[in-house]
Amino acid sequence: FTSENHTAEGLRRMLSYLNALPQEERIVHVAGTNGKGSVCSFLDAVLQKAGKRTARFTSPHLVRVTERFSFDGQEADDALFLEAFEAVKASYAHFEQEGLGHPTYFEYLFLMFMWMVRRKKPEYVILETGLGGRLDATNCIEHPALTVITSISLDHMEYLGGTVTQIAGEKAGILKNGVAAVVYPQQKEAMDVIERVSHEKNIPWTVVDTERLRVGARQIFEDGRGLKLQQTFDYKDYRDLNVYLGGTYQVKNACLAIEAVEALALKQPLELLIREGLSEARWPGRFECLSKRPLMFVDGAHNPEGAVSLRETIRTWFPEKRCLLVMGVFADKDYPSILKAMAPVSDTLISFTPENARGLESERLAAAAEAFYANVLDGGTAEGALNLAGAWAGDGDIIIIFGSLSTISTICDIISPK
Repeated sequence: FTSENHTAEGLRRMLSYLNALPQEERIVHVAGTNGKGSVCSFLDAVLQKAGKRTARFTSPHLVRVTERFSFDGQEADDALFLEAFEAVKASYAHFEQEGLGHPTYFEYLFLMFMWMVRRKKPEYVILETGLGGRLDATNCIEHPALTVITSISLDHMEYLGGTVTQIAGEKAGILKNGVAAVVYPQQKEAMDVIERVSHEKNIPWTVVDTERLRVGARQIFEDGRGLKLQQTFDYKDYRDLNVYLGGTYQVKNACLAIEAVEALALKQPLELLIREGLSEARWPGRFECLSKRPLMFVDGAHNPEGAVSLRETIRTWFPEKRCLLVMGVFADKDYPSILKAMAPVSDTLISFTPENARGLESERLAAAAEAFYANVLDGGTAEGALNLAGAWAGDGDIIIIFGSLSTISTICDIISPK
């Protein structure tokens, strides 16, 4: 882990060379295993409704690297990207003088973002960690306005530790002395760690109050090429809120964003801002409908917790439909547990190899799947897997494509070529 990331102090010095360390912006720092991008999207949308200028840094990207840099809800354009790239490149001499070497890929992108922040001068910066928290490049930020911890579970164990307790310790590494935190409701092992660190650092922290969450109607609408999934819910004193991210877990992510907005103390009535912001937030690749005929969804579930959430989402929205699963995943993921988690919703799985050096070979995934599925087909490539799915699917069936997020752009290009 440390061989691929400089220390937070090293990154702080790098940032100082670029004069990019924010002085005026209010930074919201977000860590967790699942849900980070969705929470960032919800929060960004609400802050924009409040009339605030925002910047948002997320990862990974699905199609274009510029997706990682958002300003007032708009992806950075190519000209800004190139200018930031050249500015960081020009600072290499400073890095080498200090014995820091060249930044890693993620560090380079983060430094580019911070350079863009200096140029664009937003009021709020929403900063998603890349991996972990304690040693993450983004953790060079010393004085955030707020920290946010999303759902914590087992993932990236080779870097973060083999237990939820160890991983929670890494995620809690973003918590700063006296800085308020808002937290997703966690399993006990993770919550114990967050509570201990909060006590040690005198941190006022708030957990999403699930006792005050009421989920109401769920409705499906036709929306262009696919379907639009609407979830209505009440949280605390906010009534009839709507989100259009289909995963059933997104309601709790929205509640976490609400707690973050309240903690930021915007000094203006929040109900309308929250209502409009949550309803306009979008986050591609998370139970997103790609086509109506055949009915096809894509989801970035790439760890066991994500697979359980996807399974429950399918059961909630489409309890009567037969599912065909199409899966491509990285070799370093706990794919046997993912396969097991998804088995209750289907008897058929089609495997493929992601177009990435880390991709698990399709035949290995298919071999592992035979322990859980009656029908296992080796699609080879993403295109081969989609062709098999189309041949096997009946008129009323639903095709669910899931696994590592990097596969989503490949799938989208096949379904809707540019």
